[in-house]
Amino acid sequence: MKWIVAAIIIFVIGYTAVNFYFRKPGRAYRPYQDSQDRATTTRLLAAGWQKIAVDTRRPVEKANAEGAPAAVTRDYVGIGVGPDLDSKFAEKPKLLATIDKVYPPDSVSHGSDYSLTFTGSLSDLKAQVGELTLYRRGNELILIPSIEPLPGKELMSRWNDSNYSVSFPTANLPPGRYEMRIVAKGPAAVWSFTVR
Repeated sequence: MKWIVAAIIIFVIGYTAVNFYFRKPGRAYRPYQDSQDRATTTRLLAAGWQKIAVDTRRPVEKANAEGAPAAVTRDYVGIGVGPDLDSKFAEKPKLLATIDKVYPPDSVSHGSDYSLTFTGSLSDLKAQVGELTLYRRGNELILIPSIEPLPGKELMSRWNDSNYSVSFPTANLPPGRYEMRIVAKGPAAVWSFTVR
């Protein structure tokens, strides 16, 4: 019996050492999620959409837009991500319930960052905004805030609405007028801005 226990202990120690030494850095391979992401990326690229890296900042104390604010309207036709993007996602993103307020600037200098702040509401207090993704096709930009469940069973958000600050570089955007929207389960927030 002693030899069996000793063999198990040696095996566990050896396996742990080999696992830590040869483990790939980064997150583990998730076959289902990775195949869904590849299918979505392939469909978006085929339709002419490209992803732009965004920089997010939380918590946001006070919403302020630099320069003159852009006029924001509501798009009641494109509920959700909209018909142009809906069929491109292998797994539909989980969206905020509503986009309440948006504070975007009307113009930005070419090469500088375009920064905006918005307030969004959750439909479930056991969720949080996980990823903000920006897609571009021509002069159209779409920001998709995706929600994810909070870890654990007891964690909950304090409020159903929060402020989010987003900025992205305009170095790859040619000067001109752009239309941008932030999507949610409810109406999208839509506005135009100029890269000068």
